Order: sequence, then C-alpha cells, then structure tokens
Amino acid sequence: MAAAPAGTSDARPEAGSGRPAARQHDRRHDRRTQARIAAVQALYQLSATDAAPDDVVDEFHLHRMREAGPAAVADKALFEEIVRGACGDRAALNRMIGESLSENWSLERMDRVLVAVLNAGAWELLGRVETPARVVIAEYVDVARGFFDKREPAFVNGVLDRLARTLRSGEFGEEPEASEAMDIRNSAPTAGKAGPEA
Repeated sequence: MAAAPAGTSDARPEAGSGRPAARQHDRRHDRRTQARIAAVQALYQLSATDAAPDDVVDEFHLHRMREAGPAAVADKALFEEIVRGACGDRAALNRMIGESLSENWSLERMDRVLVAVLNAGAWELLGRVETPARVVIAEYVDVARGFFDKREPAFVNGVLDRLARTLRSGEFGEEPEASEAMDIRNSAPTAGKAGPEA
C-alpha cells in the first residue's frame, strides 16, 4: 500500500465503517455551528453599537476568527451570509418574529442576545432553504444554550418552530392557514443565495 501524501491521513477505515466521512461531516458541522455562534455575537454587537455590518464582519475576520479557539474554525462564508442577510432584512425579520410571539412578549422586552439568536435563526429559515428547518431550529436552540441556561432555549425552539411551520410548511407535512401564510410571506425579507446544507 502506498503512503498517503503529506498532510493527509493514511488511516484506512474498515470497509463500510465510514469513519473518515463521519469525521469530515463532524468537522463541517462544527465549522457551521461556530459560524452561527459568531454570527449571533456579531448581530448582538451590531445591536449594541452604531457600527456598520461590514465593519463588524471585517473585525471578526481580522481578530476573532484568526485567534486560537472555536471561532477560528468557523465557516466564514456562512458567518458572512447570516450576518449580512439578517442585517439587510432586520425590519422584516423583527416583524415576522414579533408576529410569532405570544401577546405578552415583545422584541423590545427581550435580551439583545436572544433577539440576535432569533434574527439569525429566522433569516436562515428564510434565506437558506437548502438547510432543513429542523436542523436550523436545533442549531439555534444549541446556540441559545451556549448563552442562556434557563427558559430561553425552549423559547427559541417555540418561536423558530412557529416560523418554520409557516415559512416551510411542506417540511412538516402541513399547510398553513391561508391568511397566516400570506401575512408572513408578504412581510418576509428576500431570500439569500443558496449555500451548502447545515
């Protein structure tokens, strides 16, 4: 058996084990998860300052994503897509999220980090239709768990699930009520460009 090229693994899996493919999928998933976390941090930073989205994206690229640590492995293209998409469509996303809240909640009452998680998740549900809705919801519930330890992850799950069932009812085997579907879809921001799944 020939030696593997420098910088590659010469470990060969047993037939059918799929180990290298599984590791590759895990690394890709980790990169996307880190991109989502970084995007939420950037959206929070944007909500707390008067910085321009491009400046914050550049700052993340120049500093946070170059330092050792989880952000260094983030999928930079996904990070940019989420931040720019959510910033460009913020008013429509906030309207959609607001319509998904129970009457005793409002975005103005919420923690800015929680709003950033919801904005990123809502934008991904709308702008990255190639990623299954259940994957988007699960990812942002996990992201919320990284910032909160109380009820917020369940809250994120409920809001994003309501949005997903309206925006992507076909994935859930449901048809939204006609008036509900029209209201949210008419206020929906423009969808982003296609990219790789999850």
